[in-house]
Amino acid sequence: MRLKLRKNQSAFPNEVLQETSLKTLEILGDGLISIPSDISKLTELESLTIQAPLLETLPKEVFEFKKLKILKIKNCAIEKLITANPSHHLEKIQLAQTSLTEFPVWLCKLPKLSELDLGHNNLKQLPVEFSFLENLKRLILDNNKFEELPHSIFNLKNLKHLSIDANKFSDEEKERITDRLGIWF
Repeated sequence: MRLKLRKNQSAFPNEVLQETSLKTLEILGDGLISIPSDISKLTELESLTIQAPLLETLPKEVFEFKKLKILKIKNCAIEKLITANPSHHLEKIQLAQTSLTEFPVWLCKLPKLSELDLGHNNLKQLPVEFSFLENLKRLILDNNKFEELPHSIFNLKNLKHLSIDANKFSDEEKERITDRLGIWF
């Protein structure tokens, strides 16, 4: 279901919460300022996309759907995510074009995560636990504030695609990355 809210609509339409058999939900709302924790009623969700430029927080329930495989949160004003017990079925996460300044350690506990897009944020570092994402194959870190590539990335043995354009790497760091990973700038 694609849910495009009216231009100035700031409230989440609660009637959507009655659609408990939904497997896919895409929320587009230029005026949306919150997602209710009652979104947890959508127990069959496998894919959730949220685009809402005024949205500054998310309820933990967004990450805790038991069947959720794909989560896309983009073009939001979220700086930090609250602690959650994420679905272990998550395979793809996009947290792009938000204002994220910190990557939550609890997201490092996702055994099936294979794609992670953190592009266009304000990240400067990743936690050491990031190396626990053993099945990660695709990682996008473009347009952040990294001055050096986090060492935990070198431990990701299944990583096939790494995108790190438009960060703040020094010439020495670029040379180190080229030597270790064969990535050219």
